[in-house]
Amino acid sequence: MTSSNQNSTPAPVSQIQPSTQPTGVKPSSTTMWDAFEHILMFISLYVMATSIVLVLYYFIDKWFPGVTQARYSYSNDDWQLGALRGYLAALIVSYPLFAFFFLNTIKRTISNPLLRIIKTRKILIYLTLTVTFIIMLIYLIQLVYKLLSGDVTVNFMLHLLALVSVTGVIFVYYILEVKGDRKING
Repeated sequence: MTSSNQNSTPAPVSQIQPSTQPTGVKPSSTTMWDAFEHILMFISLYVMATSIVLVLYYFIDKWFPGVTQARYSYSNDDWQLGALRGYLAALIVSYPLFAFFFLNTIKRTISNPLLRIIKTRKILIYLTLTVTFIIMLIYLIQLVYKLLSGDVTVNFMLHLLALVSVTGVIFVYYILEVKGDRKING
């Protein structure tokens, strides 16, 4: 009776499957921290990209003012200078965070290729691709509209160049990531 009782109780997993990993080596898997780190990286990317574009817009507006902008309004300059401080503050905070998370996730992905299949990572990449595509599409539609109406200004073209450059770099990088993932995952 005691032998049947002992046989019906399952043995602990560690006794059934001995560990093939050396002591101190983490198993090659993904954790919630990996997904969380990707979320933080993408949030800091969005803040950083927005800040870069807005800083560029500030200097474009300052050096190549639009047709309808009041150039010598002190209250407008005070507001714009305050906005520039905010954009720069966001850039100063988000850039190091993005660089840290980006380099860390790249390093960890090289050592653990399973990180490429994290669902959170894939969702964030495709969301980023979709949003950057929509932003570029809207600005290109505006360009064609302004060309058709004969209302293209240097200010608008420089805004377009700044925005499409930043979103284009992000879009191209993540398209290449998706293509790399497809080659690796088959």
